[in-house]
Amino acid sequence: MKVCFAGDVFLGGDLLDKSCKDLVQSSTFNSADIRVVNLEQPISDSDYIENKATLYTGSFAVKQVKDLKIDAVNLAHNHIHDKGLEGIGETIMHLGLAGISTFGAATTESKAEEPYWINSDIAVMGYCEYGKTYLSQVEVVTADKAGVNPLRIEKIYSDLDQLPLGKKAILYFHWGMEHVWLPPYNDIVLAKTLLEDDRVVSIIGMHSHRVQGSISHAGKKAYMCIGNFIFPNFHIAPPVQISYPTLKEIESVEYETRQYHRVYELTYKKWRWVNRVSLLLEFCTETGRFKEKFVAQDDDEASVKDLNGFGLYFFKAWFCVLSLVYRLPKPFYECLWRLHAHQTKIVWRLQIMCFHARQLGAKRYFAKVINFIKARF
Repeated sequence: MKVCFAGDVFLGGDLLDKSCKDLVQSSTFNSADIRVVNLEQPISDSDYIENKATLYTGSFAVKQVKDLKIDAVNLAHNHIHDKGLEGIGETIMHLGLAGISTFGAATTESKAEEPYWINSDIAVMGYCEYGKTYLSQVEVVTADKAGVNPLRIEKIYSDLDQLPLGKKAILYFHWGMEHVWLPPYNDIVLAKTLLEDDRVVSIIGMHSHRVQGSISHAGKKAYMCIGNFIFPNFHIAPPVQISYPTLKEIESVEYETRQYHRVYELTYKKWRWVNRVSLLLEFCTETGRFKEKFVAQDDDEASVKDLNGFGLYFFKAWFCVLSLVYRLPKPFYECLWRLHAHQTKIVWRLQIMCFHARQLGAKRYFAKVINFIKARF
């Protein structure tokens, strides 16, 4: 049996209420016996929206998940609470009624830690990191409060201990920093430690919004991040909420950004090329081996096709380079990681500053900068 694991999926934005039957044109995905993805949103018809950067859709998204023939979705991520904690239960209800399995988040701890079984021997378990500067708005599940299954090694071992004797698990992780190539060194150590456990088949990571490298250890692999699989462009309303504007409002939009940040008027958000390439993992239950396939989403539409030409050669080579970099000794790796994270933050902030200056105009922008400085000092 072949199981296809894919990365982040969001079915709102430009995909809102649209058919997804012919969205993915990759045989790796379409010919799989089972398809598992990270559903990066709640599905809720509630009017409530959290006061944060949000991603969500109404219940029509269930039809889209069915169109894609997805069998199970990971809900252990930082956007599952965007419609409030009640939205977690509503998401599970909508998907469950359609026969789509969920794992990684639930209304109670016992439900959140329940795995999804791809066959009688191998389960998939979902976890989300929390309490980090880059993953801080995360609600952890408790005995009587909805939330995500927490990514902590003690919790993972506890869940593995609950597996029947001789059974194994593939771990779905939502972790690491966004928009960087290098994961924190502690995540590399954690991945190696878990791969040494006979019950762990592999680790599949999300959250960075780009394909990172892999770690080979104990004869197994940890894929640190496999990127955005289906993530359409969308509109951002001030300050940073996803928006579903009318056709008339869309026609009046003047500004477009390639980042995800605060805006001062309705703005169209598009993804960079590196954020539109993802990795499909085809797992054979008979051999226990993975095959890797790079796919890419179109810039203007959310259609997904196999990556070819220069892009394929580049990402294959870059994937190998990153995987080699992860083998560096801790002092060298952490130095490189800090430089990369710092450089990424500086470039990101400069680009956002330029966008804000263009959107506000020089006079208004510098007035805000001065007021900000006065408030801080």
